[in-house]
Amino acid sequence: MPSHLALAVVLLVVGTVADVGSTYLAITGGEYVEGSPVGGALITLLGPLRGMLVTKAIGMVLIGVPVAVAGGSRRLVATLMCGGVGLLSLLAALRNALLLAGVW
Repeated sequence: MPSHLALAVVLLVVGTVADVGSTYLAITGGEYVEGSPVGGALITLLGPLRGMLVTKAIGMVLIGVPVAVAGGSRRLVATLMCGGVGLLSLLAALRNALLLAGVW
């Protein structure tokens, strides 16, 4: 059985690919608006792909630092960072899909 960390890493990869792909589709549709002001600024500054990846890295830090300060193990911190950003990325991809479908 895979470890929680391995599953979290898979969630991170799947979420990131879904978010990046759906964001590119939404941008080409012309209706896309970045949900996060920080993400929007980074995408404007660095371009879509690099901006989204930096936004995900910042999200990982924002999730991981409090857990590490609270005494979480490195494995727990890594699991929560990957799983948290992966889940948020999947939610962003869902929002983009709704946007493309004209529901959002």
